[in-house]
Amino acid sequence: MARNAITEWDIAPANNSDIAGINIAEGCPAGGINDAIRAVMAQFAGWLASAAGPLLKSGGAVTGALTGIGNGSTVLDASGVARGVGYRNIPLTAKTSAYTITLSDVGQGVSTSATLTVPTNATTAFAIGDAIAVYNNSSSNNSITAASGVTLRLVASSTTGTRTLATRGLATLIKVGNDEWVISGAGVS
Repeated sequence: MARNAITEWDIAPANNSDIAGINIAEGCPAGGINDAIRAVMAQFAGWLASAAGPLLKSGGAVTGALTGIGNGSTVLDASGVARGVGYRNIPLTAKTSAYTITLSDVGQGVSTSATLTVPTNATTAFAIGDAIAVYNNSSSNNSITAASGVTLRLVASSTTGTRTLATRGLATLIKVGNDEWVISGAGVS
C-alpha cells in the first residue's frame, strides 16, 4: 500500500517500505531516495498544516506556516495572529462585562472584572483537555458559572455549581467530559 500521508505511516519500521509509492525497502534503487526524502518532507508539512496535525487547538486551524527555527518559532492562529510555539506565556484578554468563554480562549487567559460563564458543549464544542486561565482583575469577588446542563466541579471535591473567584484570584478551567469542567486555583471557593 502506498503511504501517501504521514497518518498512514506504521510504527513498525519494516512495514514502511514505500513513501508515496516510491520503493524504500531494503535494497531499493539508490536513485529513488532523493524523491522519497522530498515526499516525506511534503507529507510532514501537509500534516503540520492539517486538521490532524499536532499544533492545533480547538481554537481554529493553522492559517499560516510555521516560521523560524528553535526559540523564535511561531504559528498563525485562526485570526492570523502569530503565536509563539511552546510554553512561553499565557496571553491575557481583558473582559470588563459578563463574558462566556469561547474557543479562542483555549490555552490563554481571561482577565475579567465580571461574571464568566462556561457554555454547554452544544453551544461551544471545546475539546476534552482544553484549558483556560481566569484572573479576577477587580477589587471584588467574581462568579464563574456553568450554563444549564454543564457540571462545574471544584477540584478535589464533589462540590459542583457556581464558583467564586476572590479578588485578584487566579483559576484554571479544564474540560474533562462532554459537559463537565474542573476548576482549581488560588482564591477559588
